[in-house]
Amino acid sequence: MSDFPSVPLPATEFLESWFPGAFASAPAPPGAEEVDVRLGILLQGEGGGEWVLHLDHGMLRVEAGSREEAAFTYVQSVADWRGALWEGRGGAVGEGAAQFFKPGAPAANAGQLGGAPPASALSEMEKLDGLIRMVVTGGEGGDWSVAFKLGPGAIPPEPTTSVRITAEDALALQKGELDPMAAFMGGKMQVTGDMTLMMQMQAIQMQAMAEAQARG
Repeated sequence: MSDFPSVPLPATEFLESWFPGAFASAPAPPGAEEVDVRLGILLQGEGGGEWVLHLDHGMLRVEAGSREEAAFTYVQSVADWRGALWEGRGGAVGEGAAQFFKPGAPAANAGQLGGAPPASALSEMEKLDGLIRMVVTGGEGGDWSVAFKLGPGAIPPEPTTSVRITAEDALALQKGELDPMAAFMGGKMQVTGDMTLMMQMQAIQMQAMAEAQARG
């Protein structure tokens, strides 16, 4: 397995050179051998761009270009992307989001917001349509955010669903010290917009995790 770069790399070098090599040398994600799906990456700002990660029955190809046909797209500013990968920004949500870019990393647990979805879940997410944006406040380095576009198509100018949580509460969720429903009802996790979309995404992820555990 390739060691993760100790210093930040330009997005192009990271995604087109380091990432495919690291993926090839790491254990395949659970369910990857059974899917043929495209994952989009959109990094906004200087040094950013669009990429398509084509996961084809356990093999990965990365190409620069439009992600509009991707089943699922990771959307973030270049600054927040680097912050999660190399600066520990975003707290538990940033840690989960960084797993997208660390082949062979352990799967996110059920309470971790922003975790990379199982490979087998991506095909089901293609049937959805919307943009979920997560904002983490109160963490080291200031506010931090990441968004996920579900289904193909253009990125909406505004999120369909927004989730706002403090770094402290996100960590409590990850550790199982805070129940997600209690966090929502108590105002610790503020959700605005289409709540159904977020529930659909979580249901797909949980089903894929359950199937992976049954196979394992």
